[in-house]
Amino acid sequence: MFSRYRILIGGIKDRLTEALLKYEKASIILRVALSIVEERGRGQVGDFDYKTLTSKLLELGYDFEPKMILRALERDFGIIETSYKSSNQHWWRFIDLESVRDALDQGEEDPEIVLIRTQATSLGLEDIERKLQLLLQRGIRSDVDRAMFKRLAFEDLPLLLDVYKRSVQYEETKDISTRIKKILTLASRIARISNAKVNNSGFPEKEGERKDNHVDSVRLLHGKDPVGD
Repeated sequence: MFSRYRILIGGIKDRLTEALLKYEKASIILRVALSIVEERGRGQVGDFDYKTLTSKLLELGYDFEPKMILRALERDFGIIETSYKSSNQHWWRFIDLESVRDALDQGEEDPEIVLIRTQATSLGLEDIERKLQLLLQRGIRSDVDRAMFKRLAFEDLPLLLDVYKRSVQYEETKDISTRIKKILTLASRIARISNAKVNNSGFPEKEGERKDNHVDSVRLLHGKDPVGD
């Protein structure tokens, strides 16, 4: 259904919160649409139609065109989907009616929490953790391994650390901070093992530092790890 739409990130609640932040009238439209469902029930053709929605909006004193927001709720946020469309009718169905109702009842979520979740998802935590687990198991044995770890250390881990520092401040994002802490700890272990091998290889200290100085990028100043083990 969403192949022609943008890739959707997060659950219904997260996407709904993002939509409400972007379109202040989205809450009005969705609440009126829910009222139509409550009055008529969920029909085979759909949950609500454009004609009834605009009529209800006018009855409530809202004089604005909802087409653009309805299109965004469907294509950009995956909250509703077209269930029937003809030359003079357009019906939609809620993707997850109960989740939308619950989210609206609970009120808008803190935008910072939405941002943290979205950024964590975009970083691909599972993929980063998988790569680090692989490096930890087999060690950094080749130029390819060193390049991979350097890229992770300088490109991905700084972004993860930023998300971690903000995610620990909220109970709602505790799962994210826990996952990122595990990833940073893995990176720190790889760095320590790599440094130990270099120091025991017989290279002079400066040469060892020059050859593998990228492993220190996952440590804080004075040799401390980004987060506690």
